Amino acid sequence: MPPSLLGGSLLTVFPVLKREYIDTGKVRYVFRDFPLTSIHQQAEKAHESAHCAGESNKYWEMHDMLFEKQNDLMVPSLKQYAEEIGLDSTTFEECLDSGKYQVAIQKDVDDGGAAGIRGTPSFFVGKSGSGDSITGTIIRGAQPLVNFQTIINQLLSDHASDVGVSPESDESPPARLP
Repeated sequence: MPPSLLGGSLLTVFPVLKREYIDTGKVRYVFRDFPLTSIHQQAEKAHESAHCAGESNKYWEMHDMLFEKQNDLMVPSLKQYAEEIGLDSTTFEECLDSGKYQVAIQKDVDDGGAAGIRGTPSFFVGKSGSGDSITGTIIRGAQPLVNFQTIINQLLSDHASDVGVSPESDESPPARLP
């Protein structure tokens, strides 16, 4: 998020990456918040709404709704979207109105800024290190599928060489972290 910066290509690229790499356990996908409030005044509340939905195991449903409804991220609309995806309105509204995820979202923004992120979408593709660290390549903007595939396949090939296994081997399924 913010969805309006994603462009059409990411909406078609991600499903392929998910099917070929994430769902097969070859790649772990971690989503971090980076609301661009200077461009989208409601971006932070939109991010908060996804986390509040996550309390009812509906993070990704709200995430997808926000992309679908990207032209209206006002708080009353966020509350309506919550109802549309089947959330309890009282619980969701209490969470959203509390601002309880502001600190965590700001930490993601600070971490992203320190890592060189200036806009969305941005991706780190590389090897996981200690904690949440990743050593690898930054991909900025909505890029063609082949750009992701080239980097990912090279990393998988390097990893397979390092541990002596085929890059096609099954590993544990990825964590879907909000």
